[in-house]
Amino acid sequence: MLSVYEQTLAGFPESTWACYSPRPGQKSEHPLGRACDVAFGNAIGQHPTSAQLEYGWQVTDWLQEHADSLGVEYLIWQGKIWSLARADEGWRDYSGGGMHDPGDVTGGHYDHLHITVKAGEA
Repeated sequence: MLSVYEQTLAGFPESTWACYSPRPGQKSEHPLGRACDVAFGNAIGQHPTSAQLEYGWQVTDWLQEHADSLGVEYLIWQGKIWSLARADEGWRDYSGGGMHDPGDVTGGHYDHLHITVKAGEA
């Protein structure tokens, strides 16, 4: 995950990152060091502006394009999920994974991009 962070931040310095989070009682990759959340100038809980949304898609598209070499397992952004294992299906609707309200700005990942790397690549 550190490598994904360093490489992405180098190319997209206007992004802000939050990675470790204990999340007691939830099954989450964050406390395992396998996940980070990225915002693009907006605060968590606030929808990005159109410029921030465009920047977020630039970062997301870059991560998707380089997912295999970076070790990215899946991305969640704008109410959608994309995984390397199911890349041929493209972006699918995000259901919340049993933890989040997908209709909520944060639960649906409308305010941030979630990145998870493959196990063993934290």
